[in-house]
Amino acid sequence: MARPDAQQQSEGSFRSPEETPPIADEGLFSEPTDPLALDIDDDELAEVVDKRITDIRQFYETEYDLYARRKKNEEFLFGKQIINKEKDHALKDYESKFQDNVLYEIEANLKPLAMSRLPDLIVTPGNDSEQSRLMAQEISKAIDTDIKKRENRMVLGLAFKHLPAYFTGVIKARWDPELDDYVFETIHPDLVDVDYTSPKKDANSMKLISQIVPLTVEEILMRFPGKEREFIDELGKRDGIKVKDGQEPTWKQLATVVKIREVWFKWYKRHSDTEYEPIWGVMWKYYDCILKKMKNPNFDYEGEKKFVIYDDQGVKRQPTQEELTAALVQTMVVGQPPEGLVQEQVYHNYLDHPPMPFYFFGYDQWGKQPFDETSHMEQNIKNQASLDKRGKQIDETLNNRGHHVYSKESGLKPSDIQQMDMNDPDQDVIVDGDVNNVHKYIEPPRPDQSEFASLNGIIDRMHQLAGDNAVQGEIQSDTATTNQIARESNFTRADDLVEDTINAAAEWMAQMALHFIKLRYTEDHWRRILGVAGRVVFLKLNRNMIDEGMQVMIKASGTDRLQAKNNAMDLSKLQMIDPVTFLRDMGYPDYQERAQMLMAFKTDLSTYMIKYVQDLQTSADMANALMQSPIDELQPGMGMQPGMPPQPGLTGQPPGAGAPMPPPPGMTPPGTAPQNPTPGNTAQAPMSPPPGPPQGSPRML
Repeated sequence: MARPDAQQQSEGSFRSPEETPPIADEGLFSEPTDPLALDIDDDELAEVVDKRITDIRQFYETEYDLYARRKKNEEFLFGKQIINKEKDHALKDYESKFQDNVLYEIEANLKPLAMSRLPDLIVTPGNDSEQSRLMAQEISKAIDTDIKKRENRMVLGLAFKHLPAYFTGVIKARWDPELDDYVFETIHPDLVDVDYTSPKKDANSMKLISQIVPLTVEEILMRFPGKEREFIDELGKRDGIKVKDGQEPTWKQLATVVKIREVWFKWYKRHSDTEYEPIWGVMWKYYDCILKKMKNPNFDYEGEKKFVIYDDQGVKRQPTQEELTAALVQTMVVGQPPEGLVQEQVYHNYLDHPPMPFYFFGYDQWGKQPFDETSHMEQNIKNQASLDKRGKQIDETLNNRGHHVYSKESGLKPSDIQQMDMNDPDQDVIVDGDVNNVHKYIEPPRPDQSEFASLNGIIDRMHQLAGDNAVQGEIQSDTATTNQIARESNFTRADDLVEDTINAAAEWMAQMALHFIKLRYTEDHWRRILGVAGRVVFLKLNRNMIDEGMQVMIKASGTDRLQAKNNAMDLSKLQMIDPVTFLRDMGYPDYQERAQMLMAFKTDLSTYMIKYVQDLQTSADMANALMQSPIDELQPGMGMQPGMPPQPGLTGQPPGAGAPMPPPPGMTPPGTAPQNPTPGNTAQAPMSPPPGPPQGSPRML
């Protein structure tokens, strides 16, 4: 991997305030300044941030009861309601512990449905040039493969599962200096506070986003070397970890985990009464101690001077090395650069402004605040409670035992009956008088059909409300059209959910990936992707490959791919589709090679065996395979010129050993033309007519 860009300071890679920032080798002749410096008073900044976070917490607690609702969703999702009742001794010993957690079943159905429909991402070229088109193709392969790799699938899946329980899911993008690459991670919603005044879930529309970050004391001291004493003093006041002046913290103190806040914010710097500059910043604080503050590090504020070329249509592109060399020669000879070559201040940013590095999932929003107003899980909680109640009623009814009633004329006393165990199969009872007259068994009540129907009705209603019927695999009727309509309606609802959550998040991740590549890939980075026929292909990426105007788009969603497969199958039955289009619509990434294999198998088996079975692609491969194959020793007669008899003594043969054997009677010797076939022996008839007239023909006279 490439080394970190010396001109950029990444999140998690901090520099001491006393350290002089690096200076570019050329183009900078003023006093060294830190482009990420933030001119705000620490005490004022800490006071404003604390006030905003307190207001956020108060708003969501009083107006939305957010934190209690999240806790209740967790309790029902994980099936802890019975465990909590047992801890509180709210259940009697004879009460049923019945619980059928349909909420968990619903979420287990929805997550694979959503993750099975990851979109195909494509990067469009920034201009119409062939170079831009080829670059866009390479970047498309790298970005699409990167978003779909296992780590990022886990990030998307966990954030999707958080949404119905916490009314949001949070993904964060950051630069990891140890990996020298960007990473995405899921942040638990309980650790994040957002600007409640924003009417939508777009992080860039929020004025403040705060994340609680658990770190050890040692990690904090390493990350913020300029604030050791202030942090240790605040640590002693807040968490009772006291370190005397001149002493080092003990290993136990260094291993203590504390929580700091990472706060991303937007504010405006005033230049005049009518001019304000928007500033995006980030700070890390531990209570009243500001550990560090800086501008958003994920943006190029300085840029660098570079040569660019404008074509006849005014499209800008990067010149090649050959073009720069030719321009240098022309400048030295003529005294001026070629037309269209100009020097500009180039900023290595894909996005227009410093991005908030968060993405928030949302589906049930109403333009009032960033989180969902409710979720299908919360709406189903009362149904889950009714289901547990109905199931408990049926379970306890089934557990009820019958009652034995004895008359006083049976001769049994109350003390005798109290000692009797009628459930013991080895116990017998002797009574006075007729058993039918002195004893009666009262049957226990049993649940009727209406109770089971009510139970099943609640379950069906819960699945309908959540919209996970599409993956249950249940036949709804015997009519094929009814089943198809039901599946399409369920897929339509699931498609809408996936479009607003998974697809939108994947598109944002691709945009952030392009931004990090443009910003920090100062040297070549390599991507390992799977090519055709399972071959591994390495793609080279660097910042110069990202042209202005490139856009990330969804090439095909899960629904598009499903519809394309259905159409391809229908057209193949009508024989109205070619192999390349069929295999491409079926979703095979190596459809072109598969089509070549199919055509070779149908038309030329020898080529199919050599090229695809033995994997001999070139003539050199075939020659090497022939040279490495075992070759038998020369057989007698091999190597002789046609028509020459074998020489005695060659290859150790006795005289006459190599002479050809005469053919059997009635058979033509090999290599000679058949002579005079008869009506009873047609085997000697030639396969093709002779070139001249037969012997004895009048035409020969």
